[in-house]
Amino acid sequence: MNSKSLPIFIFIAFSIAALTTFANPSGVEYIGYRHRGVTRGEKLPNGVKDLGGGLLSDEDYGVTRFVKGKKYMLWLEKIVERNADGVPYWEVKDVLTYDNLKKNQRFLYSYSSPCTENEAENLDLIVLAELAPKAKNYKILKAWRANAENEKFEKTSLNGIVCQYAP
Repeated sequence: MNSKSLPIFIFIAFSIAALTTFANPSGVEYIGYRHRGVTRGEKLPNGVKDLGGGLLSDEDYGVTRFVKGKKYMLWLEKIVERNADGVPYWEVKDVLTYDNLKKNQRFLYSYSSPCTENEAENLDLIVLAELAPKAKNYKILKAWRANAENEKFEKTSLNGIVCQYAP
C-alpha cells in the first residue's frame, strides 16, 4: 500500500465501522424474534436469560426483563399463538436496553407494581425506581409507557407517578 492510498483506506475503514455501529442500535437485533414462553431464570434458544416479567392491560402483551452477557434489556412482547397446552409464543415488538441495576434499584410494572399514575392503576406503566430504605419510599428515576397500539416503549413524564413502598 502506498502513502497516497493509506488515507483512503483509513477513511473507508472508519466509515464502515461507523455505519455498523449506527445501523445496529442496542437491542434492535431482537425485534421480531419469536420464542416459546419460559419461566424466570431459564434461557431462550438464543442464549438470552429471562429475569421475569408481567402482563399489560391488554393481556396479549407483556414486558419482560432479559440479559445476555452484559446487555440488560426490557422486551415489549406480544402473544402471537399458543400451543396445544396453552403455552404462549411471544414476538418481540420493542426493546429498551439499560445498565445493570444498582442493588437498590427496581423496575416496577404490571400487576405487582406499587405505582399509580394520577392516583389510578396503570398496567402499561414501567417505572425505574430507587428504594430509599431509611425513608421507606421509592425515588422515581425514569418512566415509560408500553403502548400496545404502536407496539413501542414511550418515555413518559414522572409527573403524577407515585410508587408506594410496602416491605
